[in-house]
Amino acid sequence: MWKKAVKRRWVFLKSVLWIPVILVLFSTSWGLCQESPFANGRFWEKGGLFLHYRMWFPEHPRRKILFIHGLGGSTFSWRYAPDFLLQEGYCIVAVDLPGFGYSQRITGRLLRAEVQARLLLDFLEFLDQTLLPEDLSHVPWCLVGHSMGGKIAFLMSFKEPERFLGVLFVDAAFRGPSLRFLRVFTTFPPLRGCWVTFIRNVFLAPSRVRRFLARAYGRKPSAFEVEGYLAPLRLPGTARSLLSLVNQASSLRLAAFSGRPHPPFLLLWGERDRFVPKRQAEKFREVFPETPLVVIPGASHCPMETHPEEFYRVVIEFCNALALR
Repeated sequence: MWKKAVKRRWVFLKSVLWIPVILVLFSTSWGLCQESPFANGRFWEKGGLFLHYRMWFPEHPRRKILFIHGLGGSTFSWRYAPDFLLQEGYCIVAVDLPGFGYSQRITGRLLRAEVQARLLLDFLEFLDQTLLPEDLSHVPWCLVGHSMGGKIAFLMSFKEPERFLGVLFVDAAFRGPSLRFLRVFTTFPPLRGCWVTFIRNVFLAPSRVRRFLARAYGRKPSAFEVEGYLAPLRLPGTARSLLSLVNQASSLRLAAFSGRPHPPFLLLWGERDRFVPKRQAEKFREVFPETPLVVIPGASHCPMETHPEEFYRVVIEFCNALALR
């Protein structure tokens, strides 16, 4: 009799533990933003996955550049690029990584940096073959990756080095904290739904995003800046994508790439970055000692937003100098 009672209680307990999972699965729509909120926004489809991107065309195009945002960012992170690059003849492309911005929300291995690097290389091939004028399609790309996007840019540059004129790593997160211990809890099905709810209601709350930006900017963000980040984070499925990203995260072994061909690199760092300290740049230079490091005084983790004039001056000088070689 007591065995049956214990069994009934265990069945009941398992049913209760699965309730958060069921609630999340049925309350979270895996939708895609049906249209871009930007006049120059477009979507590219690859194997059923939709990527959102924005393009700016100069009157007389001479060069082309791709911007890859960091964790929690989007094309909004590069909003000042046209002010400085169009007059220099740059065709500008900013892309939303899968799970971020207005791109499709996904989970699983598609969030791995190696997979995303391959995806973005296919994206560049699509642009060169279908959207760009022929005289520009054969020009090598300048590549800029911020924070998490820096790791993706790094992998892209080694997969197809001939495609790139040069690569700028902006406060790049090549290495991150080990999350193996956390995956035990985040991948356990009965707890996964609770984690999603926590991320959505706490981590992505407006007050938390505002504090996050204050640290990333090194100053108080404006209401416009907070809303620029919050708007895409409100899309259904964002919390699940973020949780899956945590489970897929890994650090780069930079030494494994030593001696392999790659385009010219440049490290660009905010002096007061509290998220990715400058010592990561110094560790990078131990493996790639020929890589110059430029530090923007007073800047924090997002110099392209808080110090756009200094930031884009470095971008232009680096890419233009390489083009004249």
